[in-house]
Amino acid sequence: MDYMFLYFFTRDHSFPFFIQYGYHDYNMPEHFHYDFFELVIVLNGTATHIVNSEEFFIKKGDVFVCSKEISHGYKDPINFKIINIMYEPEKFHEICNDIKKSSGYQALFVLEPFYRKKHSFSNTLSLPVSSLEYVAELGASIYKEYQDKNQGYQTMIYSHFMEMVVYLSRQYVIVNEHSQDILLHLAKAVSFLEDNYLTPIKLEDLADEAHLSVRHFNRIFKENYETTPINYILQLRLNHACSLLKKSKLCIADIAAESGFEDSNYFSRQFKKFFNITPKEYRKNFQHLHIRD
Repeated sequence: MDYMFLYFFTRDHSFPFFIQYGYHDYNMPEHFHYDFFELVIVLNGTATHIVNSEEFFIKKGDVFVCSKEISHGYKDPINFKIINIMYEPEKFHEICNDIKKSSGYQALFVLEPFYRKKHSFSNTLSLPVSSLEYVAELGASIYKEYQDKNQGYQTMIYSHFMEMVVYLSRQYVIVNEHSQDILLHLAKAVSFLEDNYLTPIKLEDLADEAHLSVRHFNRIFKENYETTPINYILQLRLNHACSLLKKSKLCIADIAAESGFEDSNYFSRQFKKFFNITPKEYRKNFQHLHIRD
């Protein structure tokens, strides 16, 4: 089975992004994405989507994200047309930190790709005609900017792409709000966590948001995010502390408190454990680099 790399489509390492229209008159063999995610929007027709050798029927309006290291392909296409948007998720996350607070984003762009990789799982977002037309127009704008490459095109592309991501995230919630989709319930808990990590949070609170028992929630969270909820919260708080160390003149104790830590000594120990450097050393190194620049 073939591997596909992002450099097959673009060699611009500073802008790891590619968009194309797919017109599938014939079957597309299964293949792996090695270093990129792919957002797929079905504009017309039907096909069978093969994911890790499992088959799923897809149709006009369906939207899904394929992550790295999963195999997928298409067969039996009928008037099948799609938009493919390929991107490096790491670069993407640097730009849109606040969207992580959206339960729809967590479900569509984080959890579904992971579930697709680990389990037999079909997409759960299918857009109505009016919503599909709106997304298709955004896709056309992105494609035009990518083809023309006028001054500022990268900023315009990311602007349109982020609008698409936010819109699709909201649509995911609207389409699935009355379902018993466990991914959306888990995503709502993560959204709550992302919005409240600086305040005391109990596992019971997160489990309640997900409508799950604490034991079940802890297991599913770890399965999907490959860490525990407590460690996830800790990482968010430490990243917030890094921002304060760089941007503020607060003392270490105040930064610990502002980052959700009641004990500054515990904060310093966890910071050193996570970053292999003390908070004071982190600030000093940042200031030294800033002066040199």
